[in-house]
Amino acid sequence: MKKQTVILILFIFSYLAVDAQESYIKNRWNIKASYASYPGQFISKHGIKNSFGNYRIETNYGLFNCLEIGGYLGYSRTSALYVITGGGLVYENMNTPFFGLNLNFHPLGFLIKKRDFRLDFYLLGRYGGSYYATPEGYNVPTKGFYSEIRHGAGLSFYLTKHIGIFGEYSFGILAKPSGNLRFGVSVKF
Repeated sequence: MKKQTVILILFIFSYLAVDAQESYIKNRWNIKASYASYPGQFISKHGIKNSFGNYRIETNYGLFNCLEIGGYLGYSRTSALYVITGGGLVYENMNTPFFGLNLNFHPLGFLIKKRDFRLDFYLLGRYGGSYYATPEGYNVPTKGFYSEIRHGAGLSFYLTKHIGIFGEYSFGILAKPSGNLRFGVSVKF
């Protein structure tokens, strides 16, 4: 009985995903520019901060009425630390690139039949990482690639037919588990 139920659910979902209705997602490009704050040490002339900014450009394409896939590139300015025996601290700020893949599921795509719908709710998945080019001799963070996996939800509102604003809350793991709020501008065409 369970096997038949699972097959029936998969069949229904597949049918709905490829249904040829008018959609505000299918065959649409969506480009986003955004900002979020990540936990981690950043040292500036104003002192030590427990977070650093992350700027990101993201591009998505609507495959079905409810599903977008895409990729992102991001940038952060982080600090590499070297702790001196006796309590001293030496730091060097470094450029840190972020990159990865996106997957956005839009449940409203099953309900809304309009092509120009202005409000959008979506569930998101981000799979990627960052590369810390920690200078020789510094030990925090360790030099290398850090994978990032994030899951959450987002809400977009399009002020015009093509330009909108959005906010996303996601929880994930980069160097340590954290939640963050990302907000920005979206352009669809």
